[in-house]
Amino acid sequence: MKTNKKRLSASLLMLMLCSAPALGLASPADDPDDPAYVQKTAIPDAEKARAEAPGLDALAEKAPKEITLIDRQATPETAALYQYLAALPQTGHILYGHQNDVHHKMFLTDSGSVSDTEDVTGSIAGIVGMDALSLTGAELTLTPSERQAGLTYTDKLIKISEAAHRKGAILTLSMHMPNFAEVAKKGKKNGQWDYSGYSPNNLSGNVGHRILPGQDLNEVYNGYLDLVADYLLKLQAKGIPVIFRPLHEHNGSWFWWGGNNIDEGDFLELWHYTVKYLRDTKGVHNCLYAYSPNGPFFDEASYLSRYPGDRYVDILGVDTYNDEQKAEWFKHLDQTLAVMQNTAQKHNKLTALTEAGVRDGGALPVKGNRNKRWFQDVAKICLDRQVPYFLTWANFEKLEHNFFEPYMVSDTRGHEMINEFIDFYNEPSTLFADGIIDFTKLPSPVVRKN
Repeated sequence: MKTNKKRLSASLLMLMLCSAPALGLASPADDPDDPAYVQKTAIPDAEKARAEAPGLDALAEKAPKEITLIDRQATPETAALYQYLAALPQTGHILYGHQNDVHHKMFLTDSGSVSDTEDVTGSIAGIVGMDALSLTGAELTLTPSERQAGLTYTDKLIKISEAAHRKGAILTLSMHMPNFAEVAKKGKKNGQWDYSGYSPNNLSGNVGHRILPGQDLNEVYNGYLDLVADYLLKLQAKGIPVIFRPLHEHNGSWFWWGGNNIDEGDFLELWHYTVKYLRDTKGVHNCLYAYSPNGPFFDEASYLSRYPGDRYVDILGVDTYNDEQKAEWFKHLDQTLAVMQNTAQKHNKLTALTEAGVRDGGALPVKGNRNKRWFQDVAKICLDRQVPYFLTWANFEKLEHNFFEPYMVSDTRGHEMINEFIDFYNEPSTLFADGIIDFTKLPSPVVRKN
């Protein structure tokens, strides 16, 4: 997601939080009694949701008997995940995903469940997004007792990830990578590079070229990939597969690895190097690799601009936001997914809506949303285009302009779309974590490599 609308600097955030009360500007983010919030009247039906979820027999009937992955040594769980995603839309079902679903919340940060999704529906999201920012402390904190016990950010994220997996969720990982030239300037601390902070939107330093093999920042990049590999390998040891989404939104200009900030040849080499380093050098074999440019797209050539090639991609994804709640966005979404559907058939790939959301004033508005059935409408388009899942972006703590999913403010009241979101959960076609079966029991496919 574009960084200028995704997060605020710590100093600006503190200024906003401190200034609002002083100016007498009450915010719904701080007041559960704000009239913007509505009474919860819809009832999530977990028993019905589980009963309507596709069973093993229905999935096995639709699952491919042979699959093509970019990793011939992919773990059995990873191959089974690919089968599950391939079969799911053919059974008339779609998974709902939410970034940072189980370790960031908009409102009930000290009560309720671990998840805004779970607060509203009783289940966490079916796809739970993580970002490597949590591995460096930008999106994860350690308590004094955790630090004293020697817990690392990776250790804590593993616990969070494993807990989501136990509840049935599928994990996906993105990387908002730091500007490695700035990392190098900080030097090493206790023999380790310091990747803390947030700087993917720092476009200086020709970083995309300098982190390639033989260049001066390659060691710094390798250290970062080692950190990511450590997280993935620990999940691999637990039998947990991951949809990995590196170098996302590469056709935009807001990240140092995107647009004119990096030469096309350097971008392709960087993608290839990243895959080979994790897969071949580090032995990470529990990933499906997703390609996710920023949409919309209306032709295949535009969609495949800087495509790394079939040998380096498992899933064709797209990131696209409904800015200002324009109605035409749904038409563009359908056109984009149609292009992807046709492209995926030619290249023998899966598809996904890897990032989406309403972005009006920076996020889903607290009140005045013009289409309260937005989630249902997106799901229908995805199903029509045989897309197995879509993921909305994160809810961040008490940030009125940085959340993308309805939330509760008490046991009985919440965002103005909570009842429509519960209706979305109750739809026969939608799946959250509580509707995901143990897909590793699907008959093992023959795995072929591109």
